Amino acid sequence: MNVKINIFSIWLLSLIILVCSIILIGGYTRITDSGLSITEWLPISGILYPLSNSAWQLEFDKYKLIDEFVLVNSSMTLQEFKVIYFWEWFHRAFARLIGAAYLVPLFFLILYRQIETRFYINILLIGFLLFIQAFIGWYMVKSGLSDRVDVSQYRLALHLTMAFIILGLTFYTLVSYLFENNLINKKSVFIKKYRNLLIILFLFICFQIAYGAFVSGTHSGLIYNTWPLYNGNIIPFMEVSQIMSVINFFENRDYIIFIHRTFALIILLLLCYLNYLIFINKKFNSYYSIIILFNITFIFQIVLGVSMTYLNIPWYLALLHQGNSILVFLLSLFMCILCLKSPQ
Repeated sequence: MNVKINIFSIWLLSLIILVCSIILIGGYTRITDSGLSITEWLPISGILYPLSNSAWQLEFDKYKLIDEFVLVNSSMTLQEFKVIYFWEWFHRAFARLIGAAYLVPLFFLILYRQIETRFYINILLIGFLLFIQAFIGWYMVKSGLSDRVDVSQYRLALHLTMAFIILGLTFYTLVSYLFENNLINKKSVFIKKYRNLLIILFLFICFQIAYGAFVSGTHSGLIYNTWPLYNGNIIPFMEVSQIMSVINFFENRDYIIFIHRTFALIILLLLCYLNYLIFINKKFNSYYSIIILFNITFIFQIVLGVSMTYLNIPWYLALLHQGNSILVFLLSLFMCILCLKSPQ
């Protein structure tokens, strides 16, 4: 790749790194059950961190009013509360940092005409989605403040999906800019006959990531610590009425974990087929390194998933699983972009 990269591409790359970071921060906030520790949404004053004992006690008293404290954490001390509060505060503060990292450089990029006209729609759409994501975040948190002890898995999936949409759009804009300005070797593109297969692979991965939020939101990953069987059975035991009901696709934990595991296998088979088509084509080999890297990343994702199952989902593997899903997503998107822009 040519080293001639201007401030516009550096800005996009910085946004990508920040969005990847907040996905991981959000993942850890979820893993530590910290998301409901702040019971109000204060877009401006919410950036202030409690420093005095009275401020801490006030926040703790607010938390004591919600069902999560009453039904789950009634024995929690103030010191323990401070830990979960920090992660939710840090998550929200980092979101504000991303907003500033978008708006402030954008002003100067426009002022000094560093953005090519054809990228304005993408850039404005990224900003709009960041704005909407802030509301979705509070919409998600609000679902867990009354009549339940956790956030809605539907809203969690929406929040996670929107984060990946923002990440994908930003990454697409960066790669498009680099490609159209000859900063990416065009010999590395995928030939167009793989286009449909790569698009299907990318969409399947998007679904798997979004559906992972339902696994997390319902704690479905905790009900079986065996693989590939489900406590000795090929499939989890489910009533016929459960199998036929669409709602179980989103709310029945046995159903959810079965779909998530099975869909990972479907993606693996699709990837094997793609590898077969690519490696028997001896004429084009400049993109071999990309597909090999994707293979390694996806296999590692499966290994992490299986390891989590046997170890009852330790936090460090759960976080690594989410982080690696970002790499799987970006690599699959990268292959799609190169294929769509291929002249062959």
